[in-house]
Amino acid sequence: MVRMLSASQKRIATGTAGLDKMLNGGLIPGGIYSVVGPPGSGKTILAAQFLLEGVKRGENGLLVALDEQPVQIRENLAPMFGPNFDKIFVLDGTLEMKNYEVSPLRDVSITRHAEQFGRVFPEIPRSPETGNPELTISGIQEMIKSEIRINNVQRLVVDSATALRHFMMPGVDQNTFLQSFLRFLSDLEVTVVITIHEADFPILDTTSIEYVMSKGVIRLHRWLQSSGFKLGLSVEKFRGSEHDEEVRRTKISPVGLQIIERHSGSGGG
Repeated sequence: MVRMLSASQKRIATGTAGLDKMLNGGLIPGGIYSVVGPPGSGKTILAAQFLLEGVKRGENGLLVALDEQPVQIRENLAPMFGPNFDKIFVLDGTLEMKNYEVSPLRDVSITRHAEQFGRVFPEIPRSPETGNPELTISGIQEMIKSEIRINNVQRLVVDSATALRHFMMPGVDQNTFLQSFLRFLSDLEVTVVITIHEADFPILDTTSIEYVMSKGVIRLHRWLQSSGFKLGLSVEKFRGSEHDEEVRRTKISPVGLQIIERHSGSGGG
């Protein structure tokens, strides 16, 4: 029998009050939590709020950027979250070649390190011909471990699991690859949020590696009604705790992703 934690036991605030309420007080420390959703549903915003909440509590957070370059993330989110956003550490794991003057045989993970968003500025112009084959999954893992140790990171975001597939070597089984990386994350002993594009996790599949190895699965919804696109959130899994299983309406406001108390099904009117 799984022991259920009470709301009074230690939890990690997500930075989204309505979600904390759904989770019976917040996340359980040290777990991996998958945030799944389609484009425009607020995955990166929700993940950033998780890190920003840590900053407010005196904790260091690290965002591992695999989809978008840090400068793009900062341009999109800093105006929404204000000066505290610039205190979040970011590690550039995108496959765009930065202006490193290194030997072609030297893994660029040796020279890359995390910066706070406040020190992120535009890099050299990007080009489709500057793909960086030297940045490997092993290099990313070593960088993450190093930054957690150096900066005493307590909250980690990986954005996104989808982009991890770009680091797969030919012939490697995808499930084995993901399982190895998620096991690496679980061994870090920090609280991890990893974003996943809905196309990779379209339905509740209890056999998928992401589902099995995540302590919790939070799904963001985006659907079209006659009045325009609507957003929602549901908690599909939260191991070891009672939680609200309803689909709750959300909105992206000037201060981030918020849950609207009134709720309806994702296909409702």
